[in-house]
Amino acid sequence: MLYELLTKLPKTQAIGVSIAGCFACSYAVFGSLRYSGEDFGGAAPGEPKTTSAEWKEATKAYAAHQKMEPITHFRQ
Repeated sequence: MLYELLTKLPKTQAIGVSIAGCFACSYAVFGSLRYSGEDFGGAAPGEPKTTSAEWKEATKAYAAHQKMEPITHFRQ
């Protein structure tokens, strides 16, 4: 069925329809897997723990304790 449709279209249009169809299918698979998966404890459902407020605060505290300066560190 799809092959018959694509053979009736001009070559460039068939390529464009094929590419758009591949993007649409990959987006549908990504969305279904992303939003129906388990909750990892992040800020939003399905996000990893590293996006939670507690993780961000712990990261800031660790960086302050280690005296991390990612921008000015390499200027010395």
